[in-house]
Amino acid sequence: MSKQPKLVLRESCIDDVTSKWPPGQFVEMGAGTGHMAERFLRRGYEGSCHDLSKESRMLMRQRFQALGKGEVVESLDELDHEGVDYLFAFEVLEHIQNDREVLEEWVRFLRPGGRILVSVPAHQRKFGRSDELVGHVRRYERPQLGDLLASVGMVDVTLLNYGFPITEFTRRISNRIVRDDHSYDAMTPVERSMRSAQVKPRRVARILSVFSGRVVAPFCLVQRMFYGMDLGDGLVATARKPLTAAGSVS
Repeated sequence: MSKQPKLVLRESCIDDVTSKWPPGQFVEMGAGTGHMAERFLRRGYEGSCHDLSKESRMLMRQRFQALGKGEVVESLDELDHEGVDYLFAFEVLEHIQNDREVLEEWVRFLRPGGRILVSVPAHQRKFGRSDELVGHVRRYERPQLGDLLASVGMVDVTLLNYGFPITEFTRRISNRIVRDDHSYDAMTPVERSMRSAQVKPRRVARILSVFSGRVVAPFCLVQRMFYGMDLGDGLVATARKPLTAAGSVS
């Protein structure tokens, strides 16, 4: 299946950010079908994933069984506090009303000195029908996301804005395609969020798949010139938990 343009660009940005990170133990929150977790597992990381959706957890187990590594937890209670080197959450926080409270709970699983890596959609002014359809409650501004990470005790915050210029085009296409789509109206925001992790609205997936793969690949290089600006459609953020104990990730 073809990847949608924003996913291709997000993956490239995350690869840029983590290229020199040593493999370690991770937990991914809101992991969907396990696509991103698999990318890290193939790089030598070890990890566990959690998702609210029972169907997503089943799909992840199937993926990890074929891969031969990776675990899925039914509940966060199965995880040890300060038990992982890395905490991942890709396209998750924008679905959560009480994002600070949830993030504060998540970082308890991170070892002192460990790193958090998150991605979110950028710029509230761009909030549109396609956001509503998949259960987004907000888009983030760069200072807002930085302040959120700092508010739960994270330090050394780095934020990259990715996707420019192509996502300006594909986002407008998405909003136009789904402006009259009411197929998700009967779902709660949580149900929309869980559904979006498994499949995008059919018309969006069909149209945007045209711009995936080799067509988008050159823009993975172009977007690097704009990481420090606020032009792109998404943010990738990293931060570190203060080092208060020995034996943490360097």
